[in-house]
Amino acid sequence: MDHGPFVTSTITHDPVTTSSIFVYKGIAVKVGEDPEAVITFDTDLLRMAGAWTGGFLQWYLARDGLEDWPSPAGITHFETSQTPGWTLDGEFDDPRRWPYGPIPKEQGHYKGLYTHGKQVLFSYTIGDSDILELPGFDRVDTHPVFTRTFNLSPTEETLSLHVLQVPDSARTEIQSVSNSKEYIKIQVGNNTRTVGAQGIPDEAEWRITNRHLILDLPALMKPTRFKLAIGPILPGEEAGYMEGYLKRAASVSDLSELKKPGPDQWKPLETEAVMGEEDGPFTVDELTVPEPNPWNSFIRLMDVDFLSDGRAVVASLSGDVWLVEGIREDLGTLRWHRYATGLFQPSGVKVVDDKIYVTGRDQITRLHDVNNDGYADFYENFNNDLMASTNFHAFTMNLETDSQGNFYFAKSTPWPPYLRGEGPPRDAEVTPHHGVLFKLSPNGEKLEAIARGLRNPNGLDVGPDGEMVYADNEGNWVPTSKVHRIKKGEFHGFIPSAHQPEQPESFVPPLIWTPHYIDNSPAKPMFIESDKWPAELQDDLLLASYGRANLSLILKEDIGGVWQGAHLNLPLMFKSGLERGRFHEDGHLYIAGMTSWQSIGEDWGSFHRVRYTGQPLNLPVALNTKAGGLELRFNQQLDPKTAADLENYELQQWTYPWTSQYGTRGQLYSVENPGETHPDPVHVESVRLSDDGRAVFLEIPALRPGMVRSSLGTLEELPDMIEASLGLVMSINYQISTTDGTDLSHMIHKTIHRVPTEGLEE
Repeated sequence: MDHGPFVTSTITHDPVTTSSIFVYKGIAVKVGEDPEAVITFDTDLLRMAGAWTGGFLQWYLARDGLEDWPSPAGITHFETSQTPGWTLDGEFDDPRRWPYGPIPKEQGHYKGLYTHGKQVLFSYTIGDSDILELPGFDRVDTHPVFTRTFNLSPTEETLSLHVLQVPDSARTEIQSVSNSKEYIKIQVGNNTRTVGAQGIPDEAEWRITNRHLILDLPALMKPTRFKLAIGPILPGEEAGYMEGYLKRAASVSDLSELKKPGPDQWKPLETEAVMGEEDGPFTVDELTVPEPNPWNSFIRLMDVDFLSDGRAVVASLSGDVWLVEGIREDLGTLRWHRYATGLFQPSGVKVVDDKIYVTGRDQITRLHDVNNDGYADFYENFNNDLMASTNFHAFTMNLETDSQGNFYFAKSTPWPPYLRGEGPPRDAEVTPHHGVLFKLSPNGEKLEAIARGLRNPNGLDVGPDGEMVYADNEGNWVPTSKVHRIKKGEFHGFIPSAHQPEQPESFVPPLIWTPHYIDNSPAKPMFIESDKWPAELQDDLLLASYGRANLSLILKEDIGGVWQGAHLNLPLMFKSGLERGRFHEDGHLYIAGMTSWQSIGEDWGSFHRVRYTGQPLNLPVALNTKAGGLELRFNQQLDPKTAADLENYELQQWTYPWTSQYGTRGQLYSVENPGETHPDPVHVESVRLSDDGRAVFLEIPALRPGMVRSSLGTLEELPDMIEASLGLVMSINYQISTTDGTDLSHMIHKTIHRVPTEGLEE
């Protein structure tokens, strides 16, 4: 895949061991005219982490390139240690409590990068100095030379720069070439490395401390430009090539010119959409993705939003953001434009005031198209306070806003998880940022965790009244997948991300549990808030499924402040697993999707639209819990004979244990006989048709008012089990019909935590 001029990733020398990771938030840049020369910038520590020649990045196949971090596909020329790249006091101690995340803003702050053709320009601050840095590469008499060009604004502070690692025993010799040009020879044994310098202040000094070549700069009373040229390690004392290079060098460039928009790198592509057949209440249109494409872009779509002109913005997990034109009622030719590239596994996108914000593992990026040519010129760091650590499973997911403009996103946990000081090696260490929901202020300045105990929150939505829901996947401490209502400040069930000293005894009850055989990996739950969809379903939810590549309906109810819901699949087909969706101003639902491990999707990526056709729903519109039973409601007249026949209904119930075991391996736990793994039959005393003929009441005497008691105690065969009542899951299987003979056959799964005191209204 041609990723463009740069790629953002965690990068390691050896994917087998996390101790070989040399940068957590690295931007690997292709430099110079040599397509195989690469230099990597660390946006946390503001250092050049390393440089190599021979190839770009080596990607590994495990979990379609997502399980193992890439490594340099070449020979390393130099590196710096995982300490700050600059300092204000001459010392390079790491000020962070954890070895992840950015250094304090008063010390340094990454602002973003500009693309100008194939060049990448970094912008950051050190103290109160604004710095532009351009990485580069030259072949000098066949020798590979990496360059770093700097423009610094004035500062009264002294600055020190880590240039590269060298042995403490190295000998140094400085040779002047001409005014403002010099080189330093670094010798170890019979080997020599030469570093050239152009434009450094007269008062600047070189030193070797703690295995690093350091350049100490004085206070800068005026804007300063300088350039470093880092040569290779060569046998003997050869340095003539560097002297000649410096003599020929032109003046140091004004890098601000590269902040201006460069040429568009990507030719737009066209595809033909496929309209769905309108033979039911809902139909699915396919917005065909551009595969194959000239860059072999691996299109795995994660999220979608829309610009004010109607264009869709879709983010691909492989690092791209695309703009899609041609969205109208009758879809035809679509025009896909590669808008941004090289992002770190983007999994959320949100448009605010026609600015595109993207969630990556490293930061929230705000993309700017300065000259409005459909190509991003500036990748602004909107907020990078996130910790990116060792484990592949700790994805950063989603991006939503509330009515006040606050942003919300979440971070997954490592797999398998462990707490600091316990268990397996550090590749699964849980940090304070794992398993939490984040709130970010509208200006990007304040990041705070507002909910905890999340495991793999692959889907989040904010309703019109500010209520939030997310989906979580089965795993340790999550017996089966679920959809949760977010309770701010509270714990949501995953013990390793409880982030509290004492062990929790309970957690916020989920809106629904989804049995493994129904959905092994749900994605985004979405509030229905389109006036083109049935009125009876407004404020209910749709649930995208990554694992089953389908869409389902959640009918929710609020019993005494506790949300609980009924879940049923919709008879719709999609090309890939589904991830996130949004309603467009046209009233239709657009869904981005991708397929990888544990998904039955056929295509790697997909983009679909779901339309309500106006035909009869042939679905329930409510399933309400009552004292003594369940009320199942439709928006069509039911056939009295089939609807009131007790033989047409089959109900079962079960619960789940709360344990460190990974899921329940498909097992359902008896409530009536704790320890046995089978569902319990539910006795239905009678079925009564409502006066309006649109609902049936299933009389279930066992449903008594109050909280449902479903605790299993503690079972010896389940590790670390905590005694807790996780609610009932009740399957309702029925085969009835409408008055016009339309078949209504569904299986619904109802999660029940509380039964109200009210019974059926006669």
